[in-house]
Amino acid sequence: MKYVDEFRDPALARRLADELAATVTRPWRVMEVCGGQTHSIIRNGI
Repeated sequence: MKYVDEFRDPALARRLADELAATVTRPWRVMEVCGGQTHSIIRNGI
């Protein structure tokens, strides 16, 4: 599959999560839309 590695990059996910943590000013609530996204979030430790 094309682009699979780009979408499964734990280092990139960690950098993005760190940037979000530094940017937000209050707690967020994330609504679950699909189990696939939930699985990806947990697998990448976000």
